[in-house]
Amino acid sequence: MPHKKNKILITLFFIFFIQFFYQTSFSKYVIEDIQTIAKLDIDRTKPIVELLDIVSSNVDYPTYANQTHLITGHIKITEKNIIRNDLSQTTLKVAVGNKYNILEKDYITPDFRSFFLLSENSTEKIYEFSFTHTIGNGALVLTIPEGTIEDKSGLVNEKTNLTPNFTIDNTPPRATFQETSSSNGKSIAELSPSEPIIPLDGWSGSPFWLTKEFSNPVSYSLPIVDFAQNSSEVLISIKNPTAVSLEYGTYDAYSLYRFTNNGKIPAPNTISSNSICKTEAIFIKLSDTINSNVLEGRSYVHTYWGEGSKAVCNYSNLYYSYGYSKWLNLSSENIIYWGEKLFSQLGGVGSNSATATPVGSHVAIPSNIAKQYLYGISGIQFRLKNTSDFSVVYQSYVKDIGWLKASSDGEENFYRHDKPISSFRINLVPKSEKQYLINFWDRDIGTNHID
Repeated sequence: MPHKKNKILITLFFIFFIQFFYQTSFSKYVIEDIQTIAKLDIDRTKPIVELLDIVSSNVDYPTYANQTHLITGHIKITEKNIIRNDLSQTTLKVAVGNKYNILEKDYITPDFRSFFLLSENSTEKIYEFSFTHTIGNGALVLTIPEGTIEDKSGLVNEKTNLTPNFTIDNTPPRATFQETSSSNGKSIAELSPSEPIIPLDGWSGSPFWLTKEFSNPVSYSLPIVDFAQNSSEVLISIKNPTAVSLEYGTYDAYSLYRFTNNGKIPAPNTISSNSICKTEAIFIKLSDTINSNVLEGRSYVHTYWGEGSKAVCNYSNLYYSYGYSKWLNLSSENIIYWGEKLFSQLGGVGSNSATATPVGSHVAIPSNIAKQYLYGISGIQFRLKNTSDFSVVYQSYVKDIGWLKASSDGEENFYRHDKPISSFRINLVPKSEKQYLINFWDRDIGTNHID
């Protein structure tokens, strides 16, 4: 009987062992479950730094700047496990030079105006920065040094040169000028800039070679501006065209008359010697191939006899009246000969003569008054008609006041109607160059300059 009992126990043990054996045979599934529970999030990617955008306050050309412009940009850091972030305006290095070969000497210290965290989420941070006073010339490069950003795995960013298509230019452009003649009595102005410049109205050609046609002599200073808004000037001095000729002269109380043309001063001695003499009459003619009867003018005459008076010119026998004359066509009205040439006359000779009297009266100017030379032309106006290509610019000189502000295209040019001028100048210019000539002449405001 005991033997049978032992046999039963062995059988039960075997059955239990078999169950255990089968359980361990499926242990791979248990192990797999344990591995899933213990899985690690291993980060093997270094922090990434990139430039999102960059522009300057140079509105027309935002990828160009000089040291006056504010430069603004955005930098993005991509990394979700940052433990150290040293990105700031002190670690962001700025260089100007050859972006393919940045040397230590190329790094500069601009004036940072801002550097701040603009936005962030679990994987990225975006910073905004701005700076000015960017010196030097060449490509702009932003450098993020290695080790600026570190993640939890101990990985750091690589040194990164951010090289946008952005140019720093602090050198004003230069240009050479020359005049060449064309076959139709005109001249070609040729301009060769040292670098590409902002297009000039009325000029044609390539960025490094510009041309413009001129019909008459004229001199003025032309401003040129590069894409970074650096500016300089080049003297445009056109001397040789013959298609349009503007000749004019003045007559003063010393019975002196001087003739000149195209923007020059007809009586420079009245300025250089500070003469008290006043311009009593202006003689002017326009010879042109562009249009006939295109120039009109009138003058304000200040006389001893005052409002409503009229007198006869001692030279031409033409009448002149106190105040403004009517508009005269300066090719066909008030025509007289001066020096064997026909000119139109404004004003009248004799307004400071002690023997002069007004029409209908015998009241002569007293000798002591005449010797003070108080009378003559005190205001001038000129305008062009039937042309859209040209402007007329003119400027008066008044004793003790100097040159007045230049006027153009019908504007009145005067200081006071009771203070006559001593000299003036006038010229025609293409409309595109009108303001340049005005600005050039206005440099003489208040001076006795005669060059």
